[in-house]
Amino acid sequence: MGIITRGRLINKFVAVIRRLDTVASAAVVGGGYDDEFDELIPVDDGTQAGASSRREMAELRLPVQLDRRNWGSYQARRGGKEIEADVIMAFHWPDLENGGLLDAGGEPVLKAGDRVSHIETLAGAVESTFDNPPGLFFKDLERAGHGQAPFGIPRTNLLIVFCQYGEIARAG
Repeated sequence: MGIITRGRLINKFVAVIRRLDTVASAAVVGGGYDDEFDELIPVDDGTQAGASSRREMAELRLPVQLDRRNWGSYQARRGGKEIEADVIMAFHWPDLENGGLLDAGGEPVLKAGDRVSHIETLAGAVESTFDNPPGLFFKDLERAGHGQAPFGIPRTNLLIVFCQYGEIARAG
């Protein structure tokens, strides 16, 4: 019996991601999260807009496949829900497993509100950068590509991430 693979990404790039540090963001003096709206509170820095309470974890690099055909469009989702996405990214689930990016329950630690700093080629050359502000942020994440695996147990192959320009600051 041969080895059953879980597929692979085609036309790979590397996404450089800065995960939202909700604990450090909540602890910002004069800022943190609004209890009612679960949004970051700007810190008074003497300007009209204020400074962001957002704090981020160290950079994380992950192989990614980009769906360029759909940039800036609405995507139909399960149950008829539509979501606007400026960029759609597909991450290979085994890359998340091998990178220790799943929690104890097997869910990705990547969340809405995480920021994409830039995209690199596999050789490390910068392909696209996303200035912050406005920033390119994870808006919604969805499991996809449930395929075959040994012993007939279906396993997730992909994590699809819908990204949008402009800060999306969720505490959870």
